[in-house]
Amino acid sequence: MTRATAPAAGSLRGYFALEARRAPRRASLAAAVAGALVVLGSHALIVRLPEQVIRFMEQAFAIEGMASVLLINDLLAVYFVAYFVALAGLVDATVTAREEHRLELLLAKPVRARVLVAARTAPSLLAGAGAGVVVAACTALAVAPYIEAVDMISAAGALGAGLFLVALAIALLSALLPLLVRMRDGFLALLVASAAWIAPLLPTAAFIYRPDAFEPHEGLREAIVLASLLWRDATSTWLGPVALAIAIPLAAISIAASGVLLERTDAR
Repeated sequence: MTRATAPAAGSLRGYFALEARRAPRRASLAAAVAGALVVLGSHALIVRLPEQVIRFMEQAFAIEGMASVLLINDLLAVYFVAYFVALAGLVDATVTAREEHRLELLLAKPVRARVLVAARTAPSLLAGAGAGVVVAACTALAVAPYIEAVDMISAAGALGAGLFLVALAIALLSALLPLLVRMRDGFLALLVASAAWIAPLLPTAAFIYRPDAFEPHEGLREAIVLASLLWRDATSTWLGPVALAIAIPLAAISIAASGVLLERTDAR
């Protein structure tokens, strides 16, 4: 019994290592570098904006201080990088493979569909999370010199806010994964995924134009408006790491469920 299972376990490890080489490592590294450069570039631009513009941004997001203005913009870069780096790998491993009729060949391998899905999607999610964490760390370092003693944010809170958005990106993609393994149109997949990415930002956009609409629902406002990560800096410090720690097992559950779903559907 032991002799029969050992080679199988070894071959599975080898298969996972082989598929891991296909992960968008270069793309994730390039995206992380690009994200860091965008953060630094936006800082160089924003600090030179007229004071009236800075005041408008402070009023729009109910924040105070140059560091907060910089951070609210940087968080979008973190969220974008983590989400779309992972999405590119997931779409290639699922929807594009089905579109190009590669999925049938992949499923003909002597591995179960659930193993195939895990081996091809987990590295993409990890690549997106890794790139997002790098940009989040760069954001915290870049914002730190602008933080003053009276500011509402801290470097630790900035890092925590970035990690929370990385966790949000991974959670959203994990929720979409069972749908992606069934989809046959790459453009439709990108459209649906983009809609899912922008959906959490809509309450923040509404808050900018109609902050009075949120006044009767303070708890709801702090739950769905992005700027709440700055309003509750001390909470963001621990919330980000905790959220990321929770997102990882949730992603594993979604990967397993997607593999089972693929096994029960026709790949043609």
